[in-house]
Amino acid sequence: MTCHLAALSSSLPRLWGCESADRATLKVLNIMETDNFAAKIETLKNTVANIQSTKITKLPFWADVKRGTPNSFLRSALFSAIQSKDRVWLKREILFSQQGIVIKFTGQQLNQEDLTLWEALVHFYREQPLGDEIEFTAYRILKLLDLCTGGIDRQRLDDGIIRLIACAVEIEYNGRKFAGSLVTNCIQNEFTKTYTLTFDKKLIQLFGEDTWTAIDWQQRLELRCKPLAQALHAYYSSHKTPYPVTLEFLQQLTGSRNTQPAGFKRHVCAALDVLVAIGFLQNFSVVDGLVNVRRMATSTALPTCPQG
Repeated sequence: MTCHLAALSSSLPRLWGCESADRATLKVLNIMETDNFAAKIETLKNTVANIQSTKITKLPFWADVKRGTPNSFLRSALFSAIQSKDRVWLKREILFSQQGIVIKFTGQQLNQEDLTLWEALVHFYREQPLGDEIEFTAYRILKLLDLCTGGIDRQRLDDGIIRLIACAVEIEYNGRKFAGSLVTNCIQNEFTKTYTLTFDKKLIQLFGEDTWTAIDWQQRLELRCKPLAQALHAYYSSHKTPYPVTLEFLQQLTGSRNTQPAGFKRHVCAALDVLVAIGFLQNFSVVDGLVNVRRMATSTALPTCPQG
């Protein structure tokens, strides 16, 4: 090949205006490199993919008194305001959501209890690289949830983790896509009474720069057994300055089974009264089917994430 290259180069200096065969040879080599450009790009892509696959990916930081939650969870009916007995099975169901968010769900319907559990599990995991395993005891997670540690609550914990593993969620939001279960897997050790749990690396897609919210954990725990109040607290937490919305919008967003306008209005007002009582809202009004709320001013001393 070297002989052919030298012969070709010797005939090209005059054609290309080069001063010597050496410079012509260099040009031929450059062309050969250009012809191999696609292969080099493919090699570069593979190298980048390998780097990304080994890159340590962690969730963003939030304070210990907060719980980081994707806005796509808070601004949709993914975690409905329903009782556990009212769950139904869904198959690639398109769930109601705020404009700009698309969610398809397969599995047993999730509710606000499941969201509280998911937030607690992710809080444990937040300093761990996504994809790695984390170990914890049932006692520790139940205490974090402010629940009893007896057999009934341990069974509720097991059932909740299985629901989060068994579901399939497809989310499109803010140019990002996620498809998978909300917990990748969990191994329970009957001898040590511990759980070993993993979250998928792709979960980071749900935590974009301004696509998640730091939920006040103590307030959320105060709302236990009040699913509609929890759902409204979650939704309004994701907006620094909430804009007016209709009762119909809130009924669909929370997945409430109460479809009677007058009855749902009473329930919303009762739930908003609770949010005022715990210091989350300053006040609210419901006029002609339009709901206006005013949030209590929050302290700037704690680090917070951007909110929409």
